[in-house]
Parts: sequence; C-alpha cells; structure tokens
Amino acid sequence: MAYVQLMTDTTSNMPQAWVQRYNINVVPVYVIFGETSYKDYVELPPAEFYRRLADAPEMPKTSQPTPADFAQAYEKARAAGAHTVIGVYVTAKASGTCTSAQMAAEMVDGLTVHVVDSGTTSLPMSWMLVEAAEVLAQGGGVEDALAAIERVKANNALVFTVTEVEHLAHSGRTVGAERVTQAAVKMKPVVSIEDGLPKAVATARTQKAALNKVIELMQERVGGRPLKGLGVVHGNIPEQAQAFAQQVRETFGYTGEVVIVDFGPALAVHFGPGLLGVAAYWE
Repeated sequence: MAYVQLMTDTTSNMPQAWVQRYNINVVPVYVIFGETSYKDYVELPPAEFYRRLADAPEMPKTSQPTPADFAQAYEKARAAGAHTVIGVYVTAKASGTCTSAQMAAEMVDGLTVHVVDSGTTSLPMSWMLVEAAEVLAQGGGVEDALAAIERVKANNALVFTVTEVEHLAHSGRTVGAERVTQAAVKMKPVVSIEDGLPKAVATARTQKAALNKVIELMQERVGGRPLKGLGVVHGNIPEQAQAFAQQVRETFGYTGEVVIVDFGPALAVHFGPGLLGVAAYWE
C-alpha cells in the first residue's frame, strides 16, 4: 500500500516511542572524535558519548549525513511502498543537512521528496513530525501534513542554559557567545533559537537564576496561548531535568506530559553536558 514516509535527523531528539508509533525514519548525524566518525545514537549512544567526552584530549566535531545516506534512506522508503517522503531537518543556517537531503532527492527516481528546514532543532522538530503524522493518520494528504508542519514552525520556541561555555567557544555556532566565553567573570549563558540560529540572549551568575530566566523567556514566547506540547531538554543530567520538569509544569499549569529528552551527542558537541532548558509549541 502506498504511503507517505516521514523522516528526520538525530538532532530531533525524537523519543523512541514516537519513532515507532509514527514510523519515522531517523537519519543519523556524524559525531567525530579525532579521526573516527560515529553515527549519532546508532554507533554512539548518549551515555557512551558523555563517557568519551570526559576523556577526550580535544573537542569532538559533527558532520551532516551525506547525500548517499539520504539516498539510501529514500530508496528504502520507495522499496517499502512510499510514494512521498516528508523530511524535517535541523536548521539549515547551522547545518548542511537540508542540502544533503535535497541533493539525495535528485538521485532517486519514483519518489516525491519534500525537504523541510525546521529552522530549529530538538523537540520542536519532533513535534512537527508528530503533527504531520496525526494529519496523515486522519486521512489528510501531503499538503495537509506540510501545512501542519508549518503551523508548528510558526509557533514554537526552544530556550536553554549552558554550563560549560567552552563548547560554545569551540563550536562557534552560537551568535553572541563571545560575550560570555571571553568574560572575566564566569557566567551562565541563556541560549534561544532565533531566526534559525542559536543565540545567547541573556546571562546569569548562578544556575538557578539562569533557569528562572529560561522560564521567563519561554513565558514571553508563549504569551499566554494554549500549549500543545511542553518539554525539557538536558545534557546528561536526568535527575535535574526531572526536577526542572516539575517546576516547568507548575509554572505553565500544564496538564499534559512534559517530555524529557537528552540533547544527544550531535547537539551536546556544541553546547556541552549540563545543558538544561525548555521546549514548547502552542496553538
């Protein structure tokens, strides 16, 4: 039976239960330690990544999936009966993933491919795909699914604080990070995804103050509109994330599940362990 295959990359941090429930094909980003590349999550689970990171003589790097990786994923989908692929990928302003996905689309015959630049990363990407999957399950078509993705794109936010600013300095992908990484007094930066790029939007002296700022900024982004999804992202600090999730739930009066995900290796390379923040999307 012909169907629409939904696809993403591992920076979506999509919970495995969602991957299975909605039949999402997740293409891994590469994490590079020294001269060795590992497929994010597949060959390098988060726990192993953080162990390696603690002992690494130099900072790891990342690389987008290759066109060949996407072509292989497309061929697999076509062979399974897909007539269309809708792929939602990490912001094109910070990664070449969308470019690889589009190049691969031109290599595969008999398949319509829609490459969507999410303009963000992590849970907001996952929510875009969940909304698209729900639309398709209810009998909607490809254009309806794409419209659902665009609604989430227009109504989401991701804000977090970073504890190890060395990763920001090495990565060089966070706008305004130099004000924090070069400061004489160590500060906790608060980062938000703004116009497709991570941007240092505030600082605080303590972790508590930084987390309060994260919540304050998210409240501003939401603006009192009804929430459709709320989550907490973290970098290898699950216990703190659980406690923070309770604070977030109470602050927003949210009655649904607060999804908790590790930022994962490919994102932790750029933001470091100890990261903690909030993702949300609204009506």
